[in-house]
Amino acid sequence: MRCAQCGRPAAEARTISTHHTSDGWVRYKRCACGSVSIELLTLEDTRPRDLHAARA
Repeated sequence: MRCAQCGRPAAEARTISTHHTSDGWVRYKRCACGSVSIELLTLEDTRPRDLHAARA
């Protein structure tokens, strides 16, 4: 995955917080450009899905 705003790899983004949900875990990450992304991590899906990217 890449940042929706600047294209940097998501692996370079800093994790802000992670919260358990009924579907798995929601992870909030902030890119160096300031953009925030939200990922849903589930047990059956080994790669994170980008739920939303917003400019903070």
